[in-house]
Amino acid sequence: MMKRVAVPRRLLLGWRGAVVLAAAGAICVPAVLACWGQSGSATTWDGAVRDSAGIPIVENFGTPMWREEDSWEFTEVLRVGVLEGEPEYEFGRISGFVVLSDRRIVVADAMAHELRFFSPEGVHEMTLGREGQGPGEFGDGLFYPTVGPGDTLLVFDRGNQRAQVIAPDGTWLDDYSTLPEDGHWFGMVLDAPPSGRLVTYHVPLRQSDGSLADSMDVLLERDLRGAILDTVARIPTYMTSITPGGAGFYYGDMVDAALCKSGLVIGHNYTYRTVWYGSGGAIERIVTLPSERLPITEEDRSVMLGRFDQLLQEYNVPADQAAQIKSGVRFVDHYPAYSQFNCGPAGTLLMQRYRPLRRLSEEERSRIRTNLGRPPGALEWDVFDSEGRYLGVVVVPGTEWVAIVADLLFVQDQATGTWYMYSVWSDELEVQYVIGWRVDGPMPG
Repeated sequence: MMKRVAVPRRLLLGWRGAVVLAAAGAICVPAVLACWGQSGSATTWDGAVRDSAGIPIVENFGTPMWREEDSWEFTEVLRVGVLEGEPEYEFGRISGFVVLSDRRIVVADAMAHELRFFSPEGVHEMTLGREGQGPGEFGDGLFYPTVGPGDTLLVFDRGNQRAQVIAPDGTWLDDYSTLPEDGHWFGMVLDAPPSGRLVTYHVPLRQSDGSLADSMDVLLERDLRGAILDTVARIPTYMTSITPGGAGFYYGDMVDAALCKSGLVIGHNYTYRTVWYGSGGAIERIVTLPSERLPITEEDRSVMLGRFDQLLQEYNVPADQAAQIKSGVRFVDHYPAYSQFNCGPAGTLLMQRYRPLRRLSEEERSRIRTNLGRPPGALEWDVFDSEGRYLGVVVVPGTEWVAIVADLLFVQDQATGTWYMYSVWSDELEVQYVIGWRVDGPMPG
Protein backbone atom coordinates (compact mmCIF):
# COMPACT_ATOMS: atom_id res chain seq x y z
CA MET A 1 0.00 0.00 0.00
CA MET A 2 1.31 3.36 -0.91
CA LYS A 3 0.68 5.88 1.87
CA ARG A 4 -1.11 9.01 0.76
CA VAL A 5 1.42 11.24 2.34
CA ALA A 6 2.25 12.13 -1.23
CA VAL A 7 5.38 14.24 -1.36
CA PRO A 8 6.70 15.99 -4.47
CA ARG A 9 10.11 14.78 -5.57
CA ARG A 10 12.49 15.40 -8.47
CA LEU A 11 13.71 12.23 -10.16
CA LEU A 12 15.84 12.16 -13.28
CA LEU A 13 15.48 9.00 -15.36
CA GLY A 14 17.14 8.64 -18.72
CA TRP A 15 17.89 5.10 -19.89
CA ARG A 16 18.18 4.46 -23.62
CA GLY A 17 19.19 1.40 -25.60
CA ALA A 18 19.01 -0.75 -28.66
CA VAL A 19 15.82 -2.52 -29.68
CA VAL A 20 15.46 -6.15 -28.63
CA LEU A 21 12.26 -7.56 -30.12
CA ALA A 22 10.93 -10.81 -28.72
CA ALA A 23 9.76 -13.28 -31.32
CA ALA A 24 6.78 -15.56 -30.86
CA GLY A 25 5.36 -18.42 -32.83
CA ALA A 26 2.67 -20.80 -31.66
CA ILE A 27 3.97 -20.87 -28.09
CA CYS A 28 3.38 -18.24 -25.40
CA VAL A 29 6.38 -15.93 -24.96
CA PRO A 30 5.95 -13.79 -21.80
CA ALA A 31 7.45 -10.67 -23.41
CA VAL A 32 4.90 -10.71 -26.22
CA LEU A 33 1.80 -12.65 -25.19
CA ALA A 34 -0.24 -12.66 -22.01
CA CYS A 35 0.09 -15.98 -20.17
CA TRP A 36 -2.81 -15.71 -17.79
CA GLY A 37 -4.68 -18.17 -15.67
CA GLN A 38 -8.16 -19.51 -16.27
CA SER A 39 -9.82 -16.32 -15.01
CA GLY A 40 -7.94 -14.11 -17.46
CA SER A 41 -7.90 -13.49 -21.18
CA ALA A 42 -4.94 -14.12 -23.50
CA THR A 43 -4.57 -11.42 -26.10
CA THR A 44 -1.57 -10.17 -28.01
CA TRP A 45 0.57 -7.46 -26.46
CA ASP A 46 1.60 -4.81 -28.98
CA GLY A 47 4.63 -3.53 -27.08
CA ALA A 48 8.35 -4.13 -27.29
CA VAL A 49 11.13 -4.89 -24.84
CA ARG A 50 14.25 -2.79 -25.31
CA ASP A 51 17.54 -3.21 -23.51
CA SER A 52 19.74 -0.50 -22.07
CA ALA A 53 22.89 -1.55 -20.23
CA GLY A 54 21.20 -4.79 -19.23
CA ILE A 55 17.99 -3.11 -18.00
CA PRO A 56 14.82 -4.13 -19.90
CA ILE A 57 12.64 -1.24 -21.01
CA VAL A 58 9.04 -2.40 -21.45
CA GLU A 59 7.66 -0.07 -24.07
CA ASN A 60 3.86 -0.07 -24.39
CA PHE A 61 2.44 1.49 -27.55
CA GLY A 62 -1.03 2.18 -26.11
CA THR A 63 -3.19 -0.68 -27.40
CA PRO A 64 -4.76 -2.46 -24.39
CA MET A 65 -4.48 -6.22 -23.92
CA TRP A 66 -7.92 -6.27 -22.32
CA ARG A 67 -10.98 -6.91 -24.40
CA GLU A 68 -13.90 -4.60 -23.61
CA GLU A 69 -15.53 -7.23 -21.38
CA ASP A 70 -12.32 -7.83 -19.39
CA SER A 71 -12.30 -4.57 -17.41
CA TRP A 72 -12.98 -4.97 -13.70
CA GLU A 73 -16.29 -4.17 -12.06
CA PHE A 74 -16.56 -2.83 -8.49
CA THR A 75 -19.47 -3.63 -6.16
CA GLU A 76 -19.75 -1.81 -2.84
CA VAL A 77 -19.99 -4.34 0.01
CA LEU A 78 -19.00 -2.25 3.04
CA ARG A 79 -19.29 1.31 4.30
CA VAL A 80 -17.99 2.47 7.68
CA GLY A 81 -18.81 5.98 8.86
CA VAL A 82 -21.81 8.20 9.56
CA LEU A 83 -22.69 11.87 9.43
CA GLU A 84 -24.33 11.70 12.85
CA GLY A 85 -24.62 8.71 15.15
CA GLU A 86 -22.49 6.62 17.45
CA PRO A 87 -19.13 8.38 18.02
CA GLU A 88 -17.16 5.24 17.11
CA TYR A 89 -18.43 5.61 13.55
CA GLU A 90 -17.94 9.38 13.22
CA PHE A 91 -14.58 10.27 11.69
CA GLY A 92 -13.01 13.67 12.17
CA ARG A 93 -10.04 13.29 9.81
CA ILE A 94 -8.91 9.90 8.57
CA SER A 95 -5.13 10.03 8.18
CA GLY A 96 -4.58 6.37 7.29
CA PHE A 97 -5.98 2.85 7.48
CA VAL A 98 -4.89 -0.78 7.06
CA VAL A 99 -6.62 -4.11 6.57
CA LEU A 100 -5.34 -7.06 8.62
CA SER A 101 -5.01 -10.62 7.35
CA ASP A 102 -8.44 -11.52 8.78
CA ARG A 103 -9.84 -8.45 6.94
CA ARG A 104 -10.37 -6.43 10.11
CA ILE A 105 -9.97 -2.72 9.38
CA VAL A 106 -7.87 -0.35 11.51
CA VAL A 107 -8.54 3.36 10.94
CA ALA A 108 -6.44 6.27 12.24
CA ASP A 109 -8.48 9.38 13.11
CA ALA A 110 -6.03 12.26 13.46
CA MET A 111 -8.63 14.65 14.88
CA ALA A 112 -9.64 12.24 17.66
CA HIS A 113 -6.07 10.90 18.15
CA GLU A 114 -7.46 7.37 17.96
CA LEU A 115 -6.99 4.01 16.26
CA ARG A 116 -10.34 2.31 15.69
CA PHE A 117 -10.69 -1.41 14.95
CA PHE A 118 -13.63 -2.71 12.89
CA SER A 119 -14.69 -6.23 11.97
CA PRO A 120 -14.68 -7.35 8.30
CA GLU A 121 -18.39 -6.46 8.33
CA GLY A 122 -17.67 -2.92 9.59
CA VAL A 123 -18.73 -3.40 13.23
CA HIS A 124 -16.69 -1.40 15.74
CA GLU A 125 -14.61 -3.64 18.01
CA MET A 126 -12.32 -1.36 20.02
CA THR A 127 -10.67 2.05 20.12
CA LEU A 128 -7.09 2.77 21.16
CA GLY A 129 -5.32 6.00 21.89
CA ARG A 130 -5.88 9.55 23.00
CA GLU A 131 -4.01 12.83 22.73
CA GLY A 132 -0.70 12.85 24.55
CA GLN A 133 2.93 11.77 24.56
CA GLY A 134 2.81 8.53 26.54
CA PRO A 135 2.54 4.90 25.40
CA GLY A 136 -0.54 4.44 23.23
CA GLU A 137 -1.04 8.21 22.92
CA PHE A 138 -0.75 10.23 19.72
CA GLY A 139 0.32 13.80 19.06
CA ASP A 140 -1.19 16.53 16.92
CA GLY A 141 -1.04 16.25 13.17
CA LEU A 142 -0.72 13.28 10.91
CA PHE A 143 -0.38 9.72 12.17
CA TYR A 144 -0.95 6.55 10.24
CA PRO A 145 -0.55 2.77 10.62
CA THR A 146 1.15 0.18 8.49
CA VAL A 147 1.04 -3.57 9.05
CA GLY A 148 3.87 -6.07 9.33
CA PRO A 149 4.32 -9.79 9.97
CA GLY A 150 1.71 -11.34 12.22
CA ASP A 151 -0.51 -8.28 11.76
CA THR A 152 1.77 -6.25 14.03
CA LEU A 153 0.88 -2.58 13.64
CA LEU A 154 3.53 0.06 13.20
CA VAL A 155 1.97 3.49 13.82
CA PHE A 156 3.92 6.56 12.74
CA ASP A 157 3.14 9.59 14.86
CA ARG A 158 4.55 12.78 13.36
CA GLY A 159 3.34 14.95 16.22
CA ASN A 160 5.52 13.06 18.69
CA GLN A 161 8.19 12.15 16.10
CA ARG A 162 8.08 8.47 16.91
CA ALA A 163 6.75 5.11 15.78
CA GLN A 164 4.70 2.86 18.05
CA VAL A 165 4.58 -0.93 17.73
CA ILE A 166 1.15 -2.38 18.61
CA ALA A 167 -0.02 -6.00 18.62
CA PRO A 168 -3.13 -6.90 16.59
CA ASP A 169 -5.11 -7.30 19.82
CA GLY A 170 -4.30 -3.69 20.72
CA THR A 171 -1.47 -4.36 23.19
CA TRP A 172 1.21 -1.67 23.11
CA LEU A 173 4.62 -3.30 22.57
CA ASP A 174 7.27 -0.65 22.00
CA ASP A 175 8.12 2.70 20.44
CA TYR A 176 11.16 4.41 18.96
CA SER A 177 12.14 7.89 17.80
CA THR A 178 11.82 9.02 14.20
CA LEU A 179 13.80 12.22 14.70
CA PRO A 180 15.93 13.29 11.73
CA GLU A 181 19.16 11.41 11.11
CA ASP A 182 22.10 12.15 8.80
CA GLY A 183 20.57 15.37 7.52
CA HIS A 184 17.26 13.82 6.42
CA TRP A 185 13.74 14.07 7.76
CA PHE A 186 11.87 10.86 8.53
CA GLY A 187 9.41 10.82 5.67
CA MET A 188 6.94 8.67 3.79
CA VAL A 189 6.51 5.02 4.77
CA LEU A 190 5.83 2.73 1.84
CA ASP A 191 4.76 -0.35 3.83
CA ALA A 192 5.96 -3.46 5.62
CA PRO A 193 6.12 -6.57 3.41
CA PRO A 194 5.84 -10.08 4.91
CA SER A 195 9.62 -10.17 5.37
CA GLY A 196 9.23 -7.76 8.28
CA ARG A 197 11.12 -4.99 6.53
CA LEU A 198 9.75 -1.67 5.35
CA VAL A 199 10.89 1.10 3.04
CA THR A 200 10.92 4.73 4.16
CA TYR A 201 11.36 7.80 1.95
CA HIS A 202 13.35 10.75 3.35
CA VAL A 203 13.90 14.33 2.17
CA PRO A 204 16.88 16.48 3.23
CA LEU A 205 16.58 19.00 6.02
CA ARG A 206 16.86 22.70 5.24
CA GLN A 207 19.58 24.35 7.30
CA SER A 208 19.46 27.74 9.03
CA ASP A 209 21.03 29.50 6.03
CA GLY A 210 18.36 28.08 3.70
CA SER A 211 20.63 25.52 2.07
CA LEU A 212 19.87 21.80 2.02
CA ALA A 213 21.77 19.29 4.13
CA ASP A 214 21.95 16.96 1.13
CA SER A 215 21.15 17.11 -2.58
CA MET A 216 19.50 13.68 -2.56
CA ASP A 217 16.35 12.06 -1.26
CA VAL A 218 17.03 8.63 0.16
CA LEU A 219 15.03 5.39 0.39
CA LEU A 220 15.97 3.17 3.32
CA GLU A 221 15.05 -0.39 4.18
CA ARG A 222 14.33 -0.86 7.90
CA ASP A 223 13.10 -3.47 10.30
CA LEU A 224 9.97 -2.94 12.39
CA ARG A 225 12.03 -1.47 15.25
CA GLY A 226 13.41 1.24 12.99
CA ALA A 227 16.91 -0.11 12.50
CA ILE A 228 18.36 0.73 9.08
CA LEU A 229 19.13 -2.43 7.12
CA ASP A 230 20.09 -1.05 3.73
CA THR A 231 19.94 1.94 1.40
CA VAL A 232 17.55 1.15 -1.45
CA ALA A 233 18.16 4.25 -3.58
CA ARG A 234 19.36 7.85 -3.59
CA ILE A 235 17.42 10.23 -5.85
CA PRO A 236 17.99 13.94 -6.69
CA THR A 237 15.67 15.86 -4.39
CA TYR A 238 12.75 18.04 -5.41
CA MET A 239 13.59 20.39 -2.51
CA THR A 240 15.86 22.52 -4.70
CA SER A 241 12.72 23.80 -6.47
CA ILE A 242 11.08 24.97 -3.23
CA THR A 243 12.09 28.15 -1.44
CA PRO A 244 12.70 28.14 2.35
CA GLY A 245 9.29 29.77 2.76
CA GLY A 246 7.62 26.79 1.13
CA ALA A 247 6.65 28.37 -2.19
CA GLY A 248 6.51 26.06 -5.18
CA PHE A 249 4.87 25.62 -8.55
CA TYR A 250 1.51 24.15 -9.61
CA TYR A 251 1.79 21.33 -10.77
CA GLY A 252 5.49 20.69 -10.79
CA ASP A 253 7.79 17.73 -10.39
CA MET A 254 6.57 14.94 -8.14
CA VAL A 255 7.58 11.37 -7.46
CA ASP A 256 5.38 8.53 -6.26
CA ALA A 257 6.79 5.39 -4.73
CA ALA A 258 4.91 2.18 -3.99
CA LEU A 259 5.93 -1.14 -2.50
CA CYS A 260 3.86 -3.60 -4.53
CA LYS A 261 3.77 -7.38 -4.76
CA SER A 262 6.17 -7.20 -7.69
CA GLY A 263 8.60 -4.96 -5.75
CA LEU A 264 9.35 -1.28 -5.32
CA VAL A 265 8.00 1.01 -8.06
CA ILE A 266 9.13 4.62 -8.48
CA GLY A 267 7.76 7.06 -11.04
CA HIS A 268 8.25 10.69 -11.97
CA ASN A 269 5.08 12.44 -13.04
CA TYR A 270 6.53 14.60 -15.81
CA THR A 271 6.85 11.49 -17.99
CA TYR A 272 4.81 8.30 -18.26
CA ARG A 273 7.68 6.10 -17.08
CA THR A 274 8.04 3.95 -13.97
CA VAL A 275 11.08 2.13 -12.60
CA TRP A 276 10.49 -1.31 -11.04
CA TYR A 277 13.02 -2.65 -8.52
CA GLY A 278 13.51 -6.26 -7.49
CA SER A 279 15.15 -7.79 -4.45
CA GLY A 280 18.39 -6.19 -3.35
CA GLY A 281 17.48 -2.85 -4.89
CA ALA A 282 18.37 -3.85 -8.46
CA ILE A 283 16.34 -2.33 -11.30
CA GLU A 284 14.33 -5.09 -12.97
CA ARG A 285 12.56 -3.07 -15.65
CA ILE A 286 11.50 0.37 -16.80
CA VAL A 287 7.91 0.67 -18.04
CA THR A 288 6.67 3.35 -20.44
CA LEU A 289 3.40 4.36 -22.11
CA PRO A 290 2.93 7.14 -24.69
CA SER A 291 1.23 10.23 -23.28
CA GLU A 292 0.73 13.84 -24.24
CA ARG A 293 0.98 16.49 -21.56
CA LEU A 294 -1.70 19.16 -21.71
CA PRO A 295 -0.63 22.81 -21.40
CA ILE A 296 -1.78 24.74 -18.33
CA THR A 297 -3.93 27.51 -19.77
CA GLU A 298 -4.88 30.96 -18.53
CA GLU A 299 -8.28 29.51 -17.63
CA ASP A 300 -6.60 26.91 -15.41
CA ARG A 301 -4.57 29.61 -13.69
CA SER A 302 -7.68 31.71 -13.24
CA VAL A 303 -9.49 28.83 -11.54
CA MET A 304 -6.71 28.37 -8.98
CA LEU A 305 -6.30 32.09 -8.34
CA GLY A 306 -10.06 32.38 -7.91
CA ARG A 307 -9.89 29.71 -5.22
CA PHE A 308 -7.13 31.69 -3.50
CA ASP A 309 -9.40 34.74 -3.53
CA GLN A 310 -12.17 32.72 -1.85
CA LEU A 311 -9.88 31.47 0.91
CA LEU A 312 -8.26 34.84 1.54
CA GLN A 313 -11.69 36.44 1.91
CA GLU A 314 -12.89 33.67 4.23
CA TYR A 315 -9.90 34.26 6.52
CA ASN A 316 -10.21 38.07 6.30
CA VAL A 317 -6.67 38.51 5.01
CA PRO A 318 -5.89 42.22 4.44
CA ALA A 319 -5.75 43.25 0.78
CA ASP A 320 -2.01 44.04 0.76
CA GLN A 321 -1.15 40.65 2.29
CA ALA A 322 -3.55 38.89 -0.06
CA ALA A 323 -1.85 40.49 -3.07
CA GLN A 324 1.55 39.39 -1.78
CA ILE A 325 0.36 35.80 -1.29
CA LYS A 326 -1.16 35.63 -4.77
CA SER A 327 2.00 37.05 -6.33
CA GLY A 328 3.85 33.98 -5.10
CA VAL A 329 1.53 31.54 -6.91
CA ARG A 330 3.30 30.16 -9.96
CA PHE A 331 2.56 27.44 -12.47
CA VAL A 332 4.60 25.13 -14.61
CA ASP A 333 3.79 25.11 -18.32
CA HIS A 334 2.17 21.68 -18.56
CA TYR A 335 0.13 19.28 -16.49
CA PRO A 336 1.93 16.08 -15.42
CA ALA A 337 1.64 12.85 -17.38
CA TYR A 338 -0.55 11.32 -14.65
CA SER A 339 -1.96 12.20 -11.23
CA GLN A 340 -0.63 9.35 -9.04
CA PHE A 341 -0.24 5.57 -9.00
CA ASN A 342 -1.20 2.74 -6.67
CA CYS A 343 -0.50 -0.97 -6.22
CA GLY A 344 -3.36 -3.04 -7.59
CA PRO A 345 -4.61 -6.63 -7.28
CA ALA A 346 -2.62 -9.62 -8.55
CA GLY A 347 0.63 -7.67 -8.86
CA THR A 348 -0.81 -4.94 -11.08
CA LEU A 349 0.00 -1.24 -11.04
CA LEU A 350 -2.75 1.38 -11.43
CA MET A 351 -1.91 4.88 -12.70
CA GLN A 352 -4.59 7.53 -12.27
CA ARG A 353 -5.42 10.04 -14.96
CA TYR A 354 -6.09 13.66 -13.98
CA ARG A 355 -8.67 16.38 -14.64
CA PRO A 356 -7.58 19.86 -15.75
CA LEU A 357 -8.83 22.63 -13.47
CA ARG A 358 -10.79 24.21 -16.31
CA ARG A 359 -12.99 21.11 -16.58
CA LEU A 360 -14.16 21.18 -12.94
CA SER A 361 -17.69 22.22 -12.07
CA GLU A 362 -18.32 25.39 -10.07
CA GLU A 363 -19.02 23.30 -6.98
CA GLU A 364 -15.77 21.37 -7.42
CA ARG A 365 -13.79 24.55 -7.91
CA SER A 366 -15.02 25.78 -4.53
CA ARG A 367 -13.43 22.72 -2.86
CA ILE A 368 -9.95 22.88 -4.44
CA ARG A 369 -7.18 22.39 -1.91
CA THR A 370 -4.50 24.96 -2.65
CA ASN A 371 -1.80 23.02 -0.78
CA LEU A 372 -1.97 19.89 -2.95
CA GLY A 373 0.87 19.51 -5.41
CA ARG A 374 -1.00 17.29 -7.87
CA PRO A 375 -4.04 18.00 -10.07
CA PRO A 376 -7.48 16.56 -9.29
CA GLY A 377 -7.85 12.86 -10.04
CA ALA A 378 -10.12 11.20 -12.56
CA LEU A 379 -12.13 7.99 -12.27
CA GLU A 380 -10.06 6.39 -15.05
CA TRP A 381 -6.88 4.46 -14.18
CA ASP A 382 -4.44 2.80 -16.58
CA VAL A 383 -3.63 -0.77 -15.51
CA PHE A 384 -0.34 -2.65 -16.03
CA ASP A 385 0.34 -6.30 -15.18
CA SER A 386 3.28 -7.47 -13.06
CA GLU A 387 5.53 -7.52 -16.15
CA GLY A 388 4.69 -3.91 -16.98
CA ARG A 389 2.43 -4.70 -19.94
CA TYR A 390 -0.51 -2.36 -20.55
CA LEU A 391 -3.85 -4.05 -19.85
CA GLY A 392 -6.23 -1.16 -20.39
CA VAL A 393 -8.36 1.35 -18.50
CA VAL A 394 -10.52 0.66 -15.45
CA VAL A 395 -13.06 3.02 -13.87
CA VAL A 396 -12.43 2.96 -10.11
CA PRO A 397 -15.41 4.32 -8.12
CA GLY A 398 -14.86 6.85 -5.40
CA THR A 399 -11.54 8.09 -6.79
CA GLU A 400 -12.64 11.23 -8.64
CA TRP A 401 -11.24 13.72 -6.15
CA VAL A 402 -10.65 17.43 -5.79
CA ALA A 403 -9.71 17.96 -2.14
CA ILE A 404 -8.60 14.56 -0.82
CA VAL A 405 -6.21 12.23 -2.65
CA ALA A 406 -7.62 8.73 -3.15
CA ASP A 407 -5.88 6.05 -1.06
CA LEU A 408 -6.54 2.53 -2.35
CA LEU A 409 -5.75 -0.79 -0.68
CA PHE A 410 -6.36 -4.11 -2.43
CA VAL A 411 -6.70 -7.27 -0.33
CA GLN A 412 -7.35 -10.85 -1.42
CA ASP A 413 -9.55 -13.19 0.62
CA GLN A 414 -7.35 -16.28 0.84
CA ALA A 415 -10.30 -18.61 1.38
CA THR A 416 -12.24 -17.59 -1.74
CA GLY A 417 -9.58 -15.90 -3.88
CA THR A 418 -11.83 -12.85 -4.21
CA TRP A 419 -10.16 -9.44 -4.39
CA TYR A 420 -11.47 -6.45 -2.45
CA MET A 421 -10.60 -2.77 -2.67
CA TYR A 422 -10.76 -0.43 0.33
CA SER A 423 -10.65 3.34 0.08
CA VAL A 424 -11.47 6.52 1.97
CA TRP A 425 -14.24 8.57 0.39
CA SER A 426 -15.70 11.97 1.28
CA ASP A 427 -19.22 13.14 0.48
CA GLU A 428 -20.28 16.65 -0.49
CA LEU A 429 -20.31 17.62 3.21
CA GLU A 430 -16.70 16.37 3.57
CA VAL A 431 -17.88 13.52 5.82
CA GLN A 432 -15.39 10.67 5.51
CA TYR A 433 -16.11 6.96 5.11
CA VAL A 434 -14.09 3.80 4.65
CA ILE A 435 -15.64 1.86 1.78
CA GLY A 436 -15.05 -1.74 0.72
CA TRP A 437 -15.62 -2.91 -2.86
CA ARG A 438 -15.59 -6.41 -4.33
CA VAL A 439 -13.53 -6.52 -7.52
CA ASP A 440 -14.94 -8.76 -10.26
CA GLY A 441 -13.21 -9.57 -13.51
CA PRO A 442 -10.19 -11.46 -14.91
CA MET A 443 -6.93 -11.17 -13.01
CA PRO A 444 -3.51 -11.71 -14.59
CA GLY A 445 -1.51 -14.61 -13.24
